[in-house]
Amino acid sequence: MKVQSLDIIIIVSYFIFIFLLAFRTRSQNQSKSSNDLENKYLAGKSLTFWESTCSIIATEVSALTFLGIPAFAFSKNFSFIHVYIGAIFGRLVIAHIILPHFYNNGLTIYQAMAVDGTKNGQRMMSLFYSINKFLAVGVRLYSGSILISEFFDIHVNIAVLLISLITFLYTFIGGLKAVVRTDMIQLGVLVSGGVIAHYLIPEIGNSTWSEYMAHAYSSGKLSLLDGSNNLSILTGIMFGFLFDISTHGVDQDFAQRLTASKSLETGKKAIFYSSFLSISVGLLFLGVGALLWSYYQFHTPVDIKADQLFAHFITTYFPVGIKGIMVAGVMAATMSTLDSSINALSACLHNDILPKRNPKKLSFYYKVDVVSITLIFLLVSFVASQYEEILILGLKIASWTGGSLLGIFFATTIWKNFIKASFDAPTVIVAYFIGVIGVYLNTYTLQNSWHLNVYFGFFFSIIGAFLISKIMELRHE
Repeated sequence: MKVQSLDIIIIVSYFIFIFLLAFRTRSQNQSKSSNDLENKYLAGKSLTFWESTCSIIATEVSALTFLGIPAFAFSKNFSFIHVYIGAIFGRLVIAHIILPHFYNNGLTIYQAMAVDGTKNGQRMMSLFYSINKFLAVGVRLYSGSILISEFFDIHVNIAVLLISLITFLYTFIGGLKAVVRTDMIQLGVLVSGGVIAHYLIPEIGNSTWSEYMAHAYSSGKLSLLDGSNNLSILTGIMFGFLFDISTHGVDQDFAQRLTASKSLETGKKAIFYSSFLSISVGLLFLGVGALLWSYYQFHTPVDIKADQLFAHFITTYFPVGIKGIMVAGVMAATMSTLDSSINALSACLHNDILPKRNPKKLSFYYKVDVVSITLIFLLVSFVASQYEEILILGLKIASWTGGSLLGIFFATTIWKNFIKASFDAPTVIVAYFIGVIGVYLNTYTLQNSWHLNVYFGFFFSIIGAFLISKIMELRHE
């Protein structure tokens, strides 16, 4: 496919705008505050409701949403929406139970947990989170490179390098405030791409939106049930509930946006109302998948993976100019996830894992962190390129360890008076690995749905924390 000049102009213009915004944000932050550490990682605690909310959505709505959710609807139906419904209740818990415990209590959520614990506990918790984050976001980086690879006709690994380099540069320039402001723009580009797809897919098929959606509905593609299993709705909502608490409640990436909000109430509102915007975006891209399915019922199907179908359709059928917007949308989705993860992981490295660094060399360490983190993401994304069903792969990775991290938080912070678990290195290590063992039992021994992984990880890690606390009591008697 020959790349047209207009598409290139649109993509380049978009990136020029993003970099100008990053430079402007850096200069504004430097003039408002002298605390460089707070500027880099907490945006000077200046985030408004809309900045926090849009940044949360932009971070969670990665290219897995842009390409993976249409692939899910194309192959199955709308049953993925259960996860979004469960998230509404999960974010209520985050807003009213979890957030008050770490707002204004440190640079990271793990530092807040260490107020009544130890530095080694903080270090181990942050380290386990970082490993999980590298794996999960590495998959998202690969997914965002699929369309770039198709569009420019380059190998997907080259596309991964391209996106990583661009994201690295503007993340390095502006810190969290630049990340948040660019996320707001990138969310708008992403959603615009989805809306355009709803118009163009039926248009290209010489049909109408209502006819295609009616055909998808009559064939069960809009069903909320996963096959004939009526319990799939409950399973999906339960998974979405606890999974969302683990990904948004004890994940520094999202906690950072809430901690950086102007006030506790602003953070509470941002995390709760973001759940409704998430559902809207999810429905938008599930609809894209249904439209693609209807299109290929009347046209010759292509022999490619479902994950690559939307990217193939864009590069093959979308008109010049619109292709550029769609490519910018996918790059926006990928970078909005990658940039925030780089910043959050850098905060963990600087504040939790390697806290004895010279504070006068913050700028130097920030450069080293961003380079190192980006390289690790690259490595994970190269490995992820060998797998299919990228949406499910990304969720499965997070489900293996997310429950353990959440269980440790509840055992040592929320329920500490009942469980009597200390937030120290032995407790974190034991609870974490017992939680992972619980997930292993669910997956390979009981052979239950992977949707239950986060529950097994959560409860097993709490049991692990309780047991180690009893052992420590006996040793001190």
